[in-house]
Amino acid sequence: MKKWGILLGAAIIIVIAVCVGVSIFNMNNKPKNQINNTSTNNETILNQVNYSVKNDITVNTGTNEEKISPNATLILKRKYKECGHIIKEYKRITDDLVNLTEKELIEKSKEWEIEEFSNMEVVLIKEVEGVCNEHYVLREKDGVIAVYKIDKDTKEELEELTGISIEYLTENDKMEIQQGIMVYGKEELNSILENYE
Repeated sequence: MKKWGILLGAAIIIVIAVCVGVSIFNMNNKPKNQINNTSTNNETILNQVNYSVKNDITVNTGTNEEKISPNATLILKRKYKECGHIIKEYKRITDDLVNLTEKELIEKSKEWEIEEFSNMEVVLIKEVEGVCNEHYVLREKDGVIAVYKIDKDTKEELEELTGISIEYLTENDKMEIQQGIMVYGKEELNSILENYE
């Protein structure tokens, strides 16, 4: 008796599933013009909504200007008049610059020129008097090679005594050290000092 009840229940479920499947199939294959003709009032409302949305988009596109993002990078370039070198400094955008347009930035930072402007990167440049802080001179001091840094007024300041004795250098190297070897940048400085070690 239980078997017959289970079989009867399964048959009813199968019949219901077939009926639902056929009705879904018929709805999906119904011609589109029949669907569109069913509600002309809804169509009129949709056309009005589409018209107003298109008009809003047209009005707003002309007023959008690129603005500085809070995640943007600020690159400050200083070009030194005397040596001609450009030193870059990378910073995160400060709160007072967020959401500024290019015109607003020009007004805010008058001593800088805008070299590049986008929402994710702003590059500002200005000319600076003197020489940059990347100039060094190698000279002899107390029998070792000394590194002197040249400041913005072109004065030499002792940076470090290297501990590299000039006693074992060639005569040509000794002469160059006594005259002073001009070096630009830490990389070049380290490379030259490695050659003398």
